[in-house]
Formats: sequence, C-alpha cells, structure tokens
Amino acid sequence: MEPLPKIDETGLKILFLLLPGIITLLIVKSIGPKRPRTDLETGLQIFIYGIVSYALAGLVEGLYTWFFARPPIATFLGVLASNTIGLATLSLPTGLSAGQIVSASAVAIALGVVLSYLATHSVAHNILRVWHMTSRTSENDIWGFALNSPNIDSWVTVRHENGKVYQGWVRAYSDPGDEPRELLLADVKIFAPAKDNPDELVVVDTLPVVYLGLDRNNVIVEMLDTK
Repeated sequence: MEPLPKIDETGLKILFLLLPGIITLLIVKSIGPKRPRTDLETGLQIFIYGIVSYALAGLVEGLYTWFFARPPIATFLGVLASNTIGLATLSLPTGLSAGQIVSASAVAIALGVVLSYLATHSVAHNILRVWHMTSRTSENDIWGFALNSPNIDSWVTVRHENGKVYQGWVRAYSDPGDEPRELLLADVKIFAPAKDNPDELVVVDTLPVVYLGLDRNNVIVEMLDTK
C-alpha cells in the first residue's frame, strides 16, 4: 500500500485559505439566487471569499488586540493593518492557530448569509438603478425575477396547456433554468371549459395544494402588481 502524499506548509495554507471560501459559497448556493457558475467562477469565488473571511477575522482580532492587549509601541491603524493583512495572507509571524481558523469559518458563515440576502433582494442593483447605472437585477432570468419580485403578488392564474386554469398562492417554485418549470400552489381553484359553452370557465375542483409541471413554451402565468 502506497503512503499518502505529504502536504507541505504551502499546501496547508492553501487548504486553510480555501476552507472559509467553500463554506461561504455553499451557503450562497443554498439560500441565495440560483445561477449557473463555471469552474473558473467557482474557484475565484472560493478564493476571494476565503481572503475576505480571513481579513474580517483579522480585523476583529486587531480590534481585540488594540483594546485589550495593546502593544507598547504601536498605532491603532498599524495594529489593524498588521492583523488584517497578516491573517488575510496567512503570513502571521506566529503562524496560523486553530482559533483563527475557527474564527474565519464563523465569519464565512455570516458572510454567506449576508451575501445571500443582498443577492436575493438585489440590494446592489437597486442602488445602481437609483443612480441610473443599470436596469438589471440579481436574477438571471424572468422566471426567478417575476416570482421573487416584491412588486408582484404571489397570487397567480396559470393557464395550462391541458386547457385548465389554476388560481392559487405560490408557495414554491423551481430554480431558474430547470425544465420543466415547477410551481407549488396553495388554496387552489381549478377551472375548466363548461360542457355546454367551451368559452365559459367553471370551477371543477378546489384543492389545498397543487403541484404543476410547466412547459414554458405552452403556458401562461398571470400575476398581479402589488403597487
């Protein structure tokens, strides 16, 4: 049996640097808007999230050092810069401790939650729209934009390709890009053409929950504006 390959100090630093980034990315992908990412984008995000997590952990450590263990000859900005940059680049003179790894991982969790919130509510895009710098949102297609928009009511009318019409509250929907598109409706009224008058719709059923698989080329979803 061949021995496992040894990991040198540089390899360990890279591993520890990537760990908080992986945590942040997993949270963003789990609770934030779903969008496709290339391998390059994923790798860059993990790397950047890791650096930011360690930098923020270093900033907190610098504040603690200044207020509770102030060096005899030091300035406030010097202490903050030393801890922030040193931890972000994993080049501390005393080496990286287990506590610092745990701190960076905890920061990574908070960072993931914050980034997910900002992306879900298109905070950055909303600010840029106020400045007339963009008209885009964080959603990457109209399906996600319409169902996640605070300006559109979650009461919908779905004109299905089977000839029936469904009215109800949207309780869940599939990720953008998934096919077929999926909707989970609650408090649903189902309409169908009347037998004696096909142009007239009549209620044929009322159900607490209905799952719909939709072909976006053959379905119409009507929504109400909340404004």
